[in-house]
Amino acid sequence: MYIKKTWKFKNSIEVEKSYTARFGKKGMRHNPKINSTPEAMMKHNRKRAVDNLRRLIKFNFEHGFHLVLTYRKTARPDPVQAHKNLSNFLRRMKYHLDKMGVDFKYIAVTEYENVAIHHHLIINNVPGMIELINKQWKHGQANFTSIYENEDVQTLAEYLVKQTDKTFRNNPATRLRYTRSRNLIVPEPKVEIIRANEFRKTPSVPAGYTLDVDSLVQGVSSVTGYEYQKYTLKKIQSVRKRR
Repeated sequence: MYIKKTWKFKNSIEVEKSYTARFGKKGMRHNPKINSTPEAMMKHNRKRAVDNLRRLIKFNFEHGFHLVLTYRKTARPDPVQAHKNLSNFLRRMKYHLDKMGVDFKYIAVTEYENVAIHHHLIINNVPGMIELINKQWKHGQANFTSIYENEDVQTLAEYLVKQTDKTFRNNPATRLRYTRSRNLIVPEPKVEIIRANEFRKTPSVPAGYTLDVDSLVQGVSSVTGYEYQKYTLKKIQSVRKRR
């Protein structure tokens, strides 16, 4: 037997399969060569952080921007003041969007290790958002790029986690990798116990989807010592024929 976890999104499905001490295939033994060193644990936690952030973005931001807020060269704050500046900005944004009857969704990260301090935000896209941000951010420039195409936010999630890998533990203002609005929904997986001795090396693909071959990863966990498999299925987008 093995554990299967499934996360379903609008245009994709993510699957993770794994054996454990309780659920495993016949004759399976824990890999005695696995030694969970601090480095291995850090790498494992970083991967989990990327997975969690990627899924949070995919589930809550169908359309949106990757926003970078910078500071003028002559007025760059320390991390504590930058945290206050960002908090004030987010509070003003929520106030104005609430008056417009619009929900404000965001994920925010501050980067300052060996670079000029600045903020990265994932925000939802609503009419008038760009104009409102340019008006409310008074400390420097606001730069916008589209979050993703076809829910491909892996690279963005990896970048944001990498940039906070050291600083989030040392920041006196917050001990979190990122802050987020309370109206975001954390996607929970469907968990199944599959009564099969082993999982297929080539996953089965349901109708209407295709396997993202690059996402298929199989191996032995450096933390648990047991085999696992993870992959993404992408929904086949219908193409309308021109008349």
